[in-house]
Amino acid sequence: MNRDVLSNSKPKEVVFIRHGKPLSAHNEKVNAAEYANWVRNYNKSPLDPSSQPKQITHLNNSYIAVSPLLRAKLTAAHYGVTSIDEELPYLKEMDIPYYKLPFTLRSWHWVLLSRALWFMGTKGRFESFKFAKQRVEKLATHIDDISSNHPRVVLFGHGMTNYFTRKALIKKGWQLKEKDSDFWGVTILQKVVCKS
Repeated sequence: MNRDVLSNSKPKEVVFIRHGKPLSAHNEKVNAAEYANWVRNYNKSPLDPSSQPKQITHLNNSYIAVSPLLRAKLTAAHYGVTSIDEELPYLKEMDIPYYKLPFTLRSWHWVLLSRALWFMGTKGRFESFKFAKQRVEKLATHIDDISSNHPRVVLFGHGMTNYFTRKALIKKGWQLKEKDSDFWGVTILQKVVCKS
């Protein structure tokens, strides 16, 4: 790309902000039934007040979208968001699976094992991996459409949904500029669009 084209270009930006650490996100040893309860508590938990973001990205001149789940809304509130442009059901976390298995494991080991089974297509009383991927494909298309009128889109969401949506956007021509998948993590994608 020559200098004239570059000087006539303006990057669009999509910013994913992962929610803060839930207060219930302990890592004790639990059996399958206790793990299922851990998942339920995780989904309705307030944020851990001792956990704070490593960085705060600006929200100026941004289109702000928020997942309908509590931890994402509380994270947006922590950023000082008082008015959102859109609450996006597609932005909610991919369901955390749980299965009746004869184990006692630490909570986050349960998450890893259950996700692995879920990726392989093991079904349960939660959305399938196939459906979740279809949902984030729709989300990526929606974000791409929003960016046509709003050059900076900020989304308060979740780890797995952010990850797969990011991959879908990269296939649509977006470039990864910054990545942090931890609690409070900020991930930034950009796409250069030539001005007409």
